[in-house]
Amino acid sequence: MGRIIGVGAGSLTVLLAASYAILCAIAPLPEPVVMLDEPVTVAISADDAEVQRAVDLETEPTAIGWLHNDELWTNSEAPAPIASISKLVTVLVALDAQPVNAGADGPLHVWTAEDAARQAAYIADDGVAFPIPVGTEVTTREMLQLALVPSANDFTAAYAYSVFDDNDAFLTAVRAWQDREGLASLSLFEPTGMDERNAASAADVLRIARIALENETVAEIVALPQVTLPWGIGIVESTNPLHSAIDGVIGLKTGLTNVAGYNLAAARTSDALGREVVQLSVVLGRATAEDRLSASLSMFSALDAAPARTQIVAHDERVGTVRTVDGVEIPILISGDGAEVVLLPGEAAERTVTLETGGFSEAGAPDAGLTGADAEAGRVVGVLHLSGPTESDERAFDVVTGAAITTPDYGWRLTHPRELFTWS
Repeated sequence: MGRIIGVGAGSLTVLLAASYAILCAIAPLPEPVVMLDEPVTVAISADDAEVQRAVDLETEPTAIGWLHNDELWTNSEAPAPIASISKLVTVLVALDAQPVNAGADGPLHVWTAEDAARQAAYIADDGVAFPIPVGTEVTTREMLQLALVPSANDFTAAYAYSVFDDNDAFLTAVRAWQDREGLASLSLFEPTGMDERNAASAADVLRIARIALENETVAEIVALPQVTLPWGIGIVESTNPLHSAIDGVIGLKTGLTNVAGYNLAAARTSDALGREVVQLSVVLGRATAEDRLSASLSMFSALDAAPARTQIVAHDERVGTVRTVDGVEIPILISGDGAEVVLLPGEAAERTVTLETGGFSEAGAPDAGLTGADAEAGRVVGVLHLSGPTESDERAFDVVTGAAITTPDYGWRLTHPRELFTWS
């Protein structure tokens, strides 16, 4: 008859203890947890208070901004008479309907009796005009130069009506164009600006200036300080007073009537702390030519002072911590010397941290997991991506551990079963 062999309580205890000791020794350590000190994406914006303050000091309609920046600063949204700034709109609308490449002559126009009659009327009304004989062949480029450089009313009207036949068709095209461009304050009644009812807000004039400078044909012509023309006209000077007053001027357009006063939409290139930018200024309704020039120069000075060099990443900046299973917290840092961006008011830069998936990794070896092993300082746990207003602002930095990670010893494993087996 066989015997039943029992396992005593002491032996079972020894067996369980041995099993527990083995499990503690071989159990994989949970991944360290990365915790960020800030949101994943952080935006850094430039302050625009000083720019707005400079504009608000002006008593007449004013707007300023930059070419490649949707923001602008103005002291009035009310429409004001724009006088010959109307010619910019006329040229843009006509080129939209009948494009002419920069430097090209474009279609020919033969000077008509109707052109000559309008010419005589403009002269009688003290408007700018350059008489030529009926039958004279005029290129589109010559009409554009006369419209935009010396602000000739006769050639502006001739150009508009050569494209649209008459004023009604021209105005229909203007309304369709301004609707597409979102220029709600603009009102045109004829192409030249001799009609005092032609009006727009300073803000919309600045938007028109942006559109004009994005058109290579217009940008080329408005930048000319003078132009030489045939038919005995010779050299004609730009009406823009800034050409001889300040460096970097690239246009755009003046305006002057008794009602409108002295107007100027102007653009210039400038160095913004090593970054080339195009500044825009619009001043309307000034009492004298001197007031117009002074206000324009003041606005460009405000734009000169506005760019700011902003630190977006500091040297070895801490962005979070790594917490190991045994409760040790180790800083994680942005590797490198840091980074700065140049921001204009209205612009922003962003920094976004992307953490590694599947554990820590060593630079150049993204699959080198650290679970269960010691790790020296400088192991990569993620990447910080920078973005800003220029391509040179697009950069990436490794996010690394700032100290060594030491795995807990066997004694800790034996005495911390909850952390070892259930920690998260």
